[in-house]
Amino acid sequence: MLTTLSIENVALIGKLEVEFGRGLNILSGETGAGKSIIIDSVNFVLGTRADKTLIRYGQKSARVSAYFDEITPDIKQLLEEYGIEDEGELMISRTMSEDGAGVCRINGRKVTLNMLKGLSSLLADIYGQHESVSLLNPSNHLGIVDAFAGDELQKVLEVQSKLCAEYYGYKSEIAEYQKLAGEDREYLDFKINEIEEAALQPGEEEELLAARRKLNNYEAYLTALQTAAEEIDGEDGAVERISAGIKELSRIADYEPSLSSLNDRLEAVNIELDDITSELRSLLDDSDFDAERAKYVEERIAKINLLKRKYGASIDEILGELDELKDKASKYDVAVAECEKFDKKIAEMTDKLYDNTLKISDIRQKAAKNFSEMVTKELASLGMKNAKFTVEFAKIAKKEELSFSPSGSDEVAFLFSANSGQPPRPLSKIISGGELSRFMLAMKNCLPSGLGIQTMIFDEIDTGISGETAQIVAEKLYNISRGKQVLAVTHLPQLAAMADKQFLIAKTVQEGNTYTTLTDLDREGMLAEISRLIGGSQYSKHALLHATEMKDYADEYKKSLF
Repeated sequence: MLTTLSIENVALIGKLEVEFGRGLNILSGETGAGKSIIIDSVNFVLGTRADKTLIRYGQKSARVSAYFDEITPDIKQLLEEYGIEDEGELMISRTMSEDGAGVCRINGRKVTLNMLKGLSSLLADIYGQHESVSLLNPSNHLGIVDAFAGDELQKVLEVQSKLCAEYYGYKSEIAEYQKLAGEDREYLDFKINEIEEAALQPGEEEELLAARRKLNNYEAYLTALQTAAEEIDGEDGAVERISAGIKELSRIADYEPSLSSLNDRLEAVNIELDDITSELRSLLDDSDFDAERAKYVEERIAKINLLKRKYGASIDEILGELDELKDKASKYDVAVAECEKFDKKIAEMTDKLYDNTLKISDIRQKAAKNFSEMVTKELASLGMKNAKFTVEFAKIAKKEELSFSPSGSDEVAFLFSANSGQPPRPLSKIISGGELSRFMLAMKNCLPSGLGIQTMIFDEIDTGISGETAQIVAEKLYNISRGKQVLAVTHLPQLAAMADKQFLIAKTVQEGNTYTTLTDLDREGMLAEISRLIGGSQYSKHALLHATEMKDYADEYKKSLF
């Protein structure tokens, strides 16, 4: 429920705070006093589109705050999704500066405009301006029909929910089995055999590539070995030169004792070079080119590359794929059997779900027929004698094509015609603001009082009505307010007389500036305002008597409902 609305620097309002009550809250005043500013302010704080012309002249920004109590589970869930702490009450605010920038907050935390709209859609509905009315959105129509259908439908929906859970559980389980059973068993065995016959060994590819490099460079390999051996131990090679150096140093060793150790080191080098030369010549002796070996290496590498293209980027990956293929093969027969089992279960569940889906639709269509007839009667009592309201159901798809849902498979749209001879058309395309307000009034009188959003704001509800119809509208509006908080802007004395709480909106001039003010009226103030609405100041004496009669009648009407 909206408990407090604070407005700063919006149009003609400087600073204003109003505390609304439960039940029926009526706002009235002279034409041009600023009643629309109050509604515009509520629209603004609830996230509807606004521009900087909303800001009072001479000010740099405008701000509106709204306080709500009685936080519903849906609101608590949304606050949790937003990461905002539930404080037991709710404060939303929106500020706009002269450069068009704005800031939205929920319980003091900055949020996006879309987040504010998401929350506001659970807080209040404003009827009279198309962009603020949830009723015009066809996605909300099914929920309204369901609320009217009541417990009978809810029981069948509970069955549907359980059936869907079981059905989609089977669907989930069969998916993996279908994947396995979808394999070509012969092709699966072929792949396993192809990999196993190759008898791959970890590290084998690296060894084969090294052997190929050696075989492909055989002549260069031999030349390098021969050259190295000759340079070390050939004519005028390293061994011969070092030996000559040893002889020269030996002749002068008696003159320098340290030369003996150098000679010893050179002798060690010669021995090492002899050993190296021996190994080089041994490699040369063993280096006959093996054509068969070269062919084997090439064929083996080609085989590995073929398997890599099919099964993995390396031998390790190919062997890993082999393990997976064997696992699939071992599960294949089981998967086929499980698919057959689950196919039977899913076929049984499909039949049950389809039958229950049709049952849901049948209950809804019967409820929708009664609902539309009741609303049409209510519209007639509200002065719309030629209006017609129907609920259109889309045709349900065939069983094989239907995607089952816990809420059934119905798609509905509200159709409306205000005049005789005109076929009903989608509500959002043809209904006017005044008609929409009365339509909502009619519909709410046909629905359980606890349904949906708890704050309803009616603007333009009295457009085109008077006399007896006005009294009926007043009574029906009060009926709704017994289960919800209702705010209504009106020019009708009948509506004003029915108020639980009434506010007078007026314009004043202070120091050359015009301001819109709002006064919470006591009973005497209510009677004065009802008197003004009846006939104006020139008939004040008679109007006041009439106003008193209307207020007394309203009080008696209220008592009769308890």
